[in-house]
Amino acid sequence: MRRILPVLAAAALFAGCATPRPYGAALDEYLPFAGPPIREFHFWELYSWEAVGPHQIVLWATPWEAYFVTVAQPCINLEWAHRIGVTSTAGMVSHFESVLVGHDERCLIIEIRAIDTKQLRAARKQRAVERDAAKKGTAPGATPPPAQTAAPATAT
Repeated sequence: MRRILPVLAAAALFAGCATPRPYGAALDEYLPFAGPPIREFHFWELYSWEAVGPHQIVLWATPWEAYFVTVAQPCINLEWAHRIGVTSTAGMVSHFESVLVGHDERCLIIEIRAIDTKQLRAARKQRAVERDAAKKGTAPGATPPPAQTAAPATAT
């Protein structure tokens, strides 16, 4: 049992995965919803993460709680990392903590900004509606033209 607990703790620490996509697209998606810098946030395990720049990541603590994190340069392997970890003290992540990349790189956190995930999800939903409308060739929210009815035939 003693050996299993450290393995489970390490697995939770390095959980999550990055979804590769162009940094510009990722920054454009998250940055408008990132609030002002905060000192710290509660953190028990890493739900998911995404590298959104060469020194920025989005950490998802839960499916409803995300943080835009900037790390000090150089953080050389962040762009290519397949897994990361995050240090915390007493269940809190602050700008004194680090993002662990690979087995030997520690990237000091220099800024944390909470992401308004409700607004982010609403924007994603709106983009999906707009994409679907573009595929169908209609504008989102537009009402379809009224159906044309044939004029009644007159007897002659």
